[in-house]
Amino acid sequence: MKRIVTIKGQPVIDIYESFDGSYWFAMEKAWKQNSLIGRKVHKNDQIFFGYVRLSSCPDCAEFGYFSEAEVKRLGPRVWKVDKRNWSVCPCVEVEQGSEGRNSTEVDGWGTSVPPPASSPALQEEGGR
Repeated sequence: MKRIVTIKGQPVIDIYESFDGSYWFAMEKAWKQNSLIGRKVHKNDQIFFGYVRLSSCPDCAEFGYFSEAEVKRLGPRVWKVDKRNWSVCPCVEVEQGSEGRNSTEVDGWGTSVPPPASSPALQEEGGR
């Protein structure tokens, strides 16, 4: 049986951690867009749907969308957690899955979702 790493029952595909104890748990790759962050355009910025737990307010952790470029902009203070260490991250639950599944998959999860209709990515591309 394979291990399935989840947050509140939703499978994780990536985890970012910071020196101050903040965590970004990516569950789905939502869409890519050109993001303006700090007066710089980050082309093809991956937007994730996930769970964010900031050290400054861990009780206010919530699900939502976050930008990979914005997380990486924090520089060496943030890093991707090695998959073998996911089980020791806060809030993580480890479940046993069937042999045929990827270690981070559960039925219906791990697929891409379209951006919301009001997404800046759609506005830049002419409203697809």
